Amino acid sequence: MEKVKYYFSDSSFNADDELFYCKYALNRLISYHYKTSLYKYIDIYRKLHGEYLDLNNYNLLIDSGAYSIWNSGKPSINVEDYKIFCLELLIHISDMPFNNIEFINLDSIPGERNRPVTEYDVKIAQEQSYENYLLLKNYVPNLLPVFHQGDSFEYLHEIEKYTLRYCVSPANDKSVSQRLLWIQDVFKVANPNFKPHGLGFSNATIAKANPWHSFDASTHALRAGFGVIMYKIDDKLLDIVVSDVRTPETTGTHFKNFTKLEQQKILNDLQQVDDRFTYDNIVKEGKIRKMINVYNVSRYYESFSKPTNVIQETLF
Repeated sequence: MEKVKYYFSDSSFNADDELFYCKYALNRLISYHYKTSLYKYIDIYRKLHGEYLDLNNYNLLIDSGAYSIWNSGKPSINVEDYKIFCLELLIHISDMPFNNIEFINLDSIPGERNRPVTEYDVKIAQEQSYENYLLLKNYVPNLLPVFHQGDSFEYLHEIEKYTLRYCVSPANDKSVSQRLLWIQDVFKVANPNFKPHGLGFSNATIAKANPWHSFDASTHALRAGFGVIMYKIDDKLLDIVVSDVRTPETTGTHFKNFTKLEQQKILNDLQQVDDRFTYDNIVKEGKIRKMINVYNVSRYYESFSKPTNVIQETLF
């Protein structure tokens, strides 16, 4: 069975840290919104290619950053500006033999911040997104349109007139069950040969419920920021809290609640990966927690093949 590609969504890069990440994060999603960071990533990997790694094994997915811009309250991105950016980027990396480079369409986000979205908002945004796609696809190769939860399924059929590789974006303000049921509908309606990319998955249940071609998440960085490490044990990926300061976003069991034997096993496992992964460093340094999370997430998904549709088991 074909393996699912997991894309690590990142917004900052450091040359020293990438010597670790490059061993595990072979697929990266980077947003146009973080253009400076994107070019820093490119500079780092141009230098690493050949001596430390082979870029033929690496995949790059560029997001338009439309939602980040919308959420910040700044003016929306101009489609011509995004087109020029994509084309200039391709020229800039023409000497770098990535396995695959894809771009996500410039979406129009419905409504305004802090105001309920109406059906009319969705309709107008859908039409604008489609116009952007029809324009950009004539210039930008490997362009992925986006089908959002709330879009009409007629729009899905329009997308499939041009491509079977596109993004499926569940609504983050919906419950896991609501998102799963909607995704089930998408898989029922979509062409059976489509190659969906799941946008922004923070929940492994959603990732494993249907046969995705690829998906992305920033969970490794978010968990690290909230004092949590992700630890693979058997076929599970556990959230382990190491910080004594809890926030509403902090999830998981605290490290101190494990038995002494379990604590020692976890630390031994981690220090076999990298001798910087000591308990003190894990507690104090977010970048160490992020490294641990990238390592364990990559291990968790590396043997994860496309599943059958298990949504009924998941929900009921």
